[in-house]
Amino acid sequence: MLTDYLTAKPTLETPRLLLRPLVPEDAASLRRWLARDEIYTYWGRKASKNEREPELMFIDARPWVKRRPDPDFKWGIVLKDAPDSVIGELSIFDIENARMGSVGYRLDPDLWGQGYVTEGLRAAVDFIFTHTELDRLQATADVRNTASNRVLEKCGFRCEGTIRHGKMVSVYCDYHIWGMLREDWAR
Repeated sequence: MLTDYLTAKPTLETPRLLLRPLVPEDAASLRRWLARDEIYTYWGRKASKNEREPELMFIDARPWVKRRPDPDFKWGIVLKDAPDSVIGELSIFDIENARMGSVGYRLDPDLWGQGYVTEGLRAAVDFIFTHTELDRLQATADVRNTASNRVLEKCGFRCEGTIRHGKMVSVYCDYHIWGMLREDWAR
């Protein structure tokens, strides 16, 4: 159940990767690639201050505020043979009513095209549909981002439509909407 993972997020393992929660010590490896412009070509915005200075991601600007546990899953992608260096991020976020969530990912551009995101996303989808009550995952991808669209297709997502001249984050572009239901994953 999703409530089982509100406070303790799991580490997932694949043949080449570990997907683990990010920790403050990851800031140095995130700094090496997270603000690179090519990551944001189809992201819908430029790198934020926290992405340019990743140590800020781990500082609570309002520590006096009592917060509810975060239902979202945000994993750092690390190679098993270099577990202290984060090479990417994979998230299941915007979880609504423990029924559906959105998928996002990004990877060090020096490692693009090696199948790491596909491998990690398959593990994350398997975890979500095996260990939580979520029934739907969805993603959006700029139509020009052939690599990201291909990752979603290889992982079993279905292209459910194309938004023409729609707003994706803060830019207007054509983008695909991808979806996967629990019953799709079980096939």
